[in-house]
Amino acid sequence: MTSAPQRRARLRRARHRPAPNHVRAQLREEPPGPEPAAGPEASRARRVWQRIRRDNWAHIITVTGTALAAVAAVGGLWAQAVASYWSQQTARDQLAQSKEEGALQKRDQASKVTYWVQNPWGRRENVKIHVLNRSPDPVSGVRLMLHVNDHPAFIQLDNVPPCADVVYPAPSLLLGTADTPRAERPKLSDPAFRWAVTFMYFIDSNGNDWTRTSTGLDERAPLPRTTMENPIGQGIGHIAVFEEQVGEAGLCEGRGK
Repeated sequence: MTSAPQRRARLRRARHRPAPNHVRAQLREEPPGPEPAAGPEASRARRVWQRIRRDNWAHIITVTGTALAAVAAVGGLWAQAVASYWSQQTARDQLAQSKEEGALQKRDQASKVTYWVQNPWGRRENVKIHVLNRSPDPVSGVRLMLHVNDHPAFIQLDNVPPCADVVYPAPSLLLGTADTPRAERPKLSDPAFRWAVTFMYFIDSNGNDWTRTSTGLDERAPLPRTTMENPIGQGIGHIAVFEEQVGEAGLCEGRGK
């Protein structure tokens, strides 16, 4: 007799035996075989595909390079435009500065030539007319224009030396025409005359004509000869000078020619 454990073991083996006519399916992994050899068509397709890839990359690189070149060109044009604008502005500023400096240089001597009346409200015999040239060069063609009893008159001074203060006492300025004898000429300081200096005309050392007033300096054309030569109004036109005092003008500036 068999024991119970032996029977159970035989029963388990019987269960695991395949039934008649029955084969248990088993999966078997087979090693991969060699790839089929590529034919001419496959090689040609591969070459075409590789060429397409190369061509795409070349196109991308070309397009990118063209875009970068265009951006650089635009930036260069912009930089050139900005540089050109600032160059023009600089040239315009330099030209304006040069013109301004030229105008100041042209007015330099004339700005140092002026006149003034000393003691105008005091005793008439103490009134004096000063003509100053604070430049180191002479001025010529000087005409001092006055109004005497509301009629024009002039003093012909010819020239004013460099760094000079030329003083004309009113009692030494005699009225009348050029042909009036000195004994018959009244003095500018006489109580019968009311007078004032209106402007001064002169020519600087460069030959430029200037008109100086009590309030400013203007470049003007030469005065008409009739204004300087013909007697004007009541036989007063010409004022003869019979005394002249030349002193040194203070604040004389600049260099002479």
